[in-house]
Amino acid sequence: MPGIVVDASVSAAWFLPDESTPFTEAALQATADGDVWVPALWLLEIGNLMLNAQRRKRINEPKRCELVAAASALRLRIDREPVAMDTLDALASRHGLTTYDAVYLELALRRALPLATLDKVLLAAMVATGVTRPRLVD
Repeated sequence: MPGIVVDASVSAAWFLPDESTPFTEAALQATADGDVWVPALWLLEIGNLMLNAQRRKRINEPKRCELVAAASALRLRIDREPVAMDTLDALASRHGLTTYDAVYLELALRRALPLATLDKVLLAAMVATGVTRPRLVD
């Protein structure tokens, strides 16, 4: 696989098993044998996801610490290239996205990679911009 971009909606299921699907599991497997790209924002989103999961009592503190360590150990390509604010604003505005989701779309467009997401609005934006969804499961 040449590479994919994975957003937080997919990778959240890697840490909260009750959200797991065959698609999210296949995306996790791709981290072992392919180039899985995430924007630097992913670190903040997943960190916040784990803190909120603990605050909502879905997990306890030791489990949160275990999951943070597991996330840190993933073989991910973290894109740290700065993206112009007006670029993100234009993508978000044009496609009805949050700027957070626009970061994932921009990364997929810039690197010419498929984007794995479960977000319906982002899926529609992908169709409109020609970004494909990776074929991870049959």
